[in-house]
Amino acid sequence: MDLRGKDGGLRREAAEMTVASAWEADLPARSSDDENVPDLLTRPLLRREEPAWGSRVPWFAAVLASGWVLIATLAMCALPAVSVWMADGADGSLGDPLRFGARLWLLSHRVELVVDGTGFELAPLGLTIVFVLLMYRSGRWAAHQAGTATPRGVVLVVAPAVAVYTVGAGLLAVVASADDVSVAPLPAVAWAACWAAVGCALGVLHETGFDEVWLVRIAPEVRAALAAAGVAVAALVVVGAALLTLALVVNSSQIGVLAEALEAGAVGNSVLALGGAAVIPNAVIWAASFSLGPGFVVGVDTVVAPGGVELGMVPALPVLGALPAQPPGTLVWAVLAGPVLAGVLAGLVVHRRLASQNEPPATLVLAAGGAGAAAALAMSVLALLSGGSAGAVRLSVIGPVPWEVAAMTFLAVGIPAMITVAVLEWSRSRSQAGSGSAEAPDGAAR
Repeated sequence: MDLRGKDGGLRREAAEMTVASAWEADLPARSSDDENVPDLLTRPLLRREEPAWGSRVPWFAAVLASGWVLIATLAMCALPAVSVWMADGADGSLGDPLRFGARLWLLSHRVELVVDGTGFELAPLGLTIVFVLLMYRSGRWAAHQAGTATPRGVVLVVAPAVAVYTVGAGLLAVVASADDVSVAPLPAVAWAACWAAVGCALGVLHETGFDEVWLVRIAPEVRAALAAAGVAVAALVVVGAALLTLALVVNSSQIGVLAEALEAGAVGNSVLALGGAAVIPNAVIWAASFSLGPGFVVGVDTVVAPGGVELGMVPALPVLGALPAQPPGTLVWAVLAGPVLAGVLAGLVVHRRLASQNEPPATLVLAAGGAGAAAALAMSVLALLSGGSAGAVRLSVIGPVPWEVAAMTFLAVGIPAMITVAVLEWSRSRSQAGSGSAEAPDGAAR
């Protein structure tokens, strides 16, 4: 079907027919708007105009893509340790920094490391996000190279890619278990399979166009609620990023003092900077939890929240120098206003998407409540992934409490969203009633 005709109306009609019939015909759906997007932005990494001979085999393309991600991410984790090893004169075996890279790779997938009998489970989400994005891009590349165009083809690409990634995770768990460090292979395989499945499946679905097909089949109310929840979560992340930036600026002198006290040298300071950058997403989620009210903990019997700050002895790491010594005081209300504004935005999104469809006001209010519930679920998952354990007894609990974050997200986002929709619907009904009463006398006069 040619979507590039001279008549723009025919192009749009053909695009709609393609999306509506893609699932039954096992054809990928593509919107006509994609033709206006530069190919550089839409094509996957290493994409060629025509797949090379032999790459039409789905499992072969999947194995290549997944193996490339596995090697690239492992090298990314081992590079800092190898740099330090070389800066120290390459003293000792190269296996030590490589083993450290394997442990960091596993930790980035939220696999627990047992060090001297103490669990260490705190994933640097910066690396985790990079790993998932690489799996996403590799999934798109594999789907293109394999010519995937059916749901069965999606499975034939995703399954081998996940299998290769999980096998690699199991081997790395065996390599990382040495000296006083041990890693259980089964949790390593399970976590790696989850991350690989999410990243690769999203990439393959987007490349084939089936994501558009399935989104069209979702009810408009559900699509509106999910879109509003995404806007709310994004707004909370922006609030957390703003609070973190403010904390880093205000406590920059303390962070500098802690960095100088370590005397790590040029290479060591570079590694510390990379480590700090890797946990920035964790800190952003913690700051967002702070704005919601529950805050977070940095060890047993500690709390960092708008209602109070209680800190004991914490490690002298530069990144922890941004922790506040006391609550924000009168600025606490400004901090708590961020989630409420996120709820108002969610309500505006729901109303904008559903008001033109003449849905009953109760439906719009329920969709806004669903947006709040979806945002609460998403924030609780982010809180769970951002926290963990730092190994020591005092630092056995770090990060926000997921259920508290979920409850406060629904209260701070869901309720303002429902109120916003209700107010907008009330205002619209009044304006419609006013216009109707104004037209009645004119009709009687005629």
